[in-house]
Amino acid sequence: MKSEDLFILIEKEILPQCFDIMKTKGQSYSGKEDKLGNFKRLSVLTNSSPEKVLFIYLMKHIDAISSFIREEYTDSEAIKGRIMDVINYMFLLSGLLAEEGKLDVKSNK
Repeated sequence: MKSEDLFILIEKEILPQCFDIMKTKGQSYSGKEDKLGNFKRLSVLTNSSPEKVLFIYLMKHIDAISSFIREEYTDSEAIKGRIMDVINYMFLLSGLLAEEGKLDVKSNK
């Protein structure tokens, strides 16, 4: 795939759908006040960090993608949804890290 075609796919298809999912999915988990609330609540319950909780949720999707690559995927959710979930978990991780002052959002560090 040419770079230009990949960028168009990401900008016009993937990212808008990721944002749509982000806005609607998980409302029951996060609540209205804090989109990252479920990771924080579960970190208290499990005596862990919000990042570790997020990582566990993320790995569920990575494992599903791995089974797709091995041609063993039997889930009813399309693999595209799993890919978008992984992308969104990276956005959520960025939010957690930024909130904790562990991510400099103005640079690549």
